[in-house]
Amino acid sequence: MSDLATAAFPRKLRRCHNIADLRLAAKKALPFPLFDHVDGGSDDETTLSANTAAFSRYCLKPRYCSGVESVDASTTVLGQRIEWPYFSGPAGGLKYLHRHGEIGVARASHKYGTAFAMSGWTNTRPEDITAASDGPRFFQLQPCRSREVMADMIQLAKDTGYHALIVTVDNPVHGNRERDARSGFGVPPAFTTRAWASIISKPRWAFGTIPMPGFGLYDKYMNSPERDMNWLANQLITNITWDDLAWMREQWDGPFAVKGLVAIEDMRAAVHAGVSAVILSNQGARHFDTAPATLDMLPAVVDAVGDQVEVIFDSGIRRGTDILKAIALGATACTGSRLYCYGLAAAGQKGVERALQLLRAEVERDMIFMGAASLEQVTRDSILNNQQV
Repeated sequence: MSDLATAAFPRKLRRCHNIADLRLAAKKALPFPLFDHVDGGSDDETTLSANTAAFSRYCLKPRYCSGVESVDASTTVLGQRIEWPYFSGPAGGLKYLHRHGEIGVARASHKYGTAFAMSGWTNTRPEDITAASDGPRFFQLQPCRSREVMADMIQLAKDTGYHALIVTVDNPVHGNRERDARSGFGVPPAFTTRAWASIISKPRWAFGTIPMPGFGLYDKYMNSPERDMNWLANQLITNITWDDLAWMREQWDGPFAVKGLVAIEDMRAAVHAGVSAVILSNQGARHFDTAPATLDMLPAVVDAVGDQVEVIFDSGIRRGTDILKAIALGATACTGSRLYCYGLAAAGQKGVERALQLLRAEVERDMIFMGAASLEQVTRDSILNNQQV
C-alpha cells in the first residue's frame, strides 16, 4: 500500500482526513465567488447532487480469507502506465486558486503515481509544465471556431511533449451557473459589492494571485482591442460536429480521447470518428442540469463500446470506493478535477498531494477488503446494486 504517513503535511492538512475536509479548507481559504465557481453546478444543481448520490446505490462485496496483503492497483490509460486508476483531469484557471497552479498539480500527480491533464484554459504555458514534471501529461484541446487555432494547439501539444489529446465537447453554449451570476464571476468578472468584500477579506489569497494570471495559450490571437476576453470566450464556446472531431483525430497520431459524452448514441459516433477513448462525463454538472448521473450510464456505455475503446469515468468521485465502483462496472480508469482543486485552494501543491494520498490509500486499502490483488479482479462480480441486496 502507498505511504499513509502524514508527518510531511502541514498541520491543517493533517487534520483533513477526506475530500470533504479539504472542501471545507478550500471554502475557508477562497473568496466565496471563487469557491462557488469550483464547488457549484448549473441551474438547480440537480445533476451535481445526483452524481455523488449515484454511488450510494451500489455496494462493494468484501471477500475475506483471500490471503491478499498487498495490491497492485496500476493500469494503463491513454497509453500511459499509472500506479492507480485515477488521473488528475483538466481544470481551467488553476492559478486563480493558488499560485502553484498547474505546475503544482502536475508535480503532485507525478509524485503520487498518476497523470495530469492540462486544461485548454491553462494559466501556465504547456512547455513550462513539461519542464517542471516528468510525469505523464495529457493536453486538453478546447474546440474553437477556427481550425487554424485548433491546428496550432495540436502542434503545440506535439512540440511540448504531451502524451495524449483530450477534446472536450460538452460546452456548445455557456452553462447557467447561478452561483456565478449572483457573485458576478465571469469572463471578464463583474463582481458584486459583497463579492469584493469577500475578496478583500482574504488577503493571503489576494497577495498570492494578484496580478491576475492570464490564459497564455491564446495571447497571440488577442492582438486588437476588439479581441478581448469576451471574444476569446465566444471563440471557445462552439458546437462542433463529428466531422470536426474526425478532422482533429487526423491531426494527432497518439492516443485521442473525447470528453463530455453521456448518451450511448454519442459514444458510438465517437468510436466511428476514430477516438481511442471516451470519457463519460457531464463535466461535474457544470453545464447542463438534469443530465443523468454518469455512474448510472456507465454499465450501458461499457456494454456498447467498451470492447472498442477505453472508457474513462468522470463526475462525482469523492472516495476511493467510488473509484472502485466505477472500475467494477467496467471503467478503464477514472478522472476528475474538483476534488484536487479543493486541495490546491487549501494549501497549494501540498494540498493536492494530500487529496491524492487520501484517495490512493482508500483505493488500495479497500482492494484488500475486497480480496482483489489487482484491478483485473475488480469486476461486476464485485459490485451489487442495492436492490440486489
